[in-house]
Amino acid sequence: MNTVIKSYRHTALICLIILTTMITACRESIHQVSRPQLGTIINLTIIADDTTAARASSAAFDEIERIEKLMSPVSREGDVWRINTSAQFSPVTVSADTFLVLDAAQGVSRESGGAFDVSFASLAQLWNYKSEHFLPPREVAVRSMLPLVDYRNIILDASKRTIFFRRRGMKIGLGGIAKGYAVRRAMEVLKEKGVRNAIVEEGGDLLVVGSKYGKPWVTGLRHPREPELLLAIAMPDGESVATSGDYERFAEYQGKRYHHIIDPRTGYPAETLASVSVLCNDPMLADVWATALFVMGRDAALKVLEKKRDISVILVDKDMGVTASRRLKENITLFVKGDIRWI
Repeated sequence: MNTVIKSYRHTALICLIILTTMITACRESIHQVSRPQLGTIINLTIIADDTTAARASSAAFDEIERIEKLMSPVSREGDVWRINTSAQFSPVTVSADTFLVLDAAQGVSRESGGAFDVSFASLAQLWNYKSEHFLPPREVAVRSMLPLVDYRNIILDASKRTIFFRRRGMKIGLGGIAKGYAVRRAMEVLKEKGVRNAIVEEGGDLLVVGSKYGKPWVTGLRHPREPELLLAIAMPDGESVATSGDYERFAEYQGKRYHHIIDPRTGYPAETLASVSVLCNDPMLADVWATALFVMGRDAALKVLEKKRDISVILVDKDMGVTASRRLKENITLFVKGDIRWI
């Protein structure tokens, strides 16, 4: 009898250990994984069991790497390098991803009156912000290159999926839109791998899905002039936000700040706002419109927003005044003194 009882207890203990192990393995906890890609740091926050999180994050990073190879101007195996090398001579066939991004970029260029223009890269080489001895380019140099910046000279052929430049010497750069597309694709991959609650964040572009244990994900907007947060934003399921600011990459010369957001119409950094954040359900469009509205400035941006109801904004002017879309009123917590102007 004692032998039977001991055997039963032993079997029960084994079953309890196995059950505990299974529950632990299947428990969905928060996993945070980062990797340097696209010239910045990609941060994935995933709520899932260990196995799903590892498999999904690896697949998401692989997808971002694929897009980076396609759209980096220095990747010789990618589309943008081939476009910049050959599209001035004959049409260049590109991948479906690159064509989709370029087509979206051209649409925003038309809507914004050229405030966003991927051909800004034709003169980007004049602005070397990374140099320890930064000097703004001479006006004659900017004027000589400016005719190469015109989205209307980029010809897309959807039937053949080709790109052609009307002018010799043109180049494109997808830095103002490719990041948002990479974030979108990374999240799509996470969902394909079974992830239901996550954040994909990359250099100011962010997309959330699901929630944090039933509560909205929350992100912060950096203060453009101080090492602190300006405000917090509660992000509903499926919402994305992208921010463009004059504090992200800049150099100073003789007391003046020269930042990396070039107005394609002048060839110089846009002297409008301190930062623009755009919220919508597509991180690619949030990315490109954040740049476009920053270049346009507050008054022109407000006119665009009267017609575009699919995006919301947070505008921060040079005096740190904040203007935001009224639909965000319940989602924003301001951390500094002052009031938000709601539009």
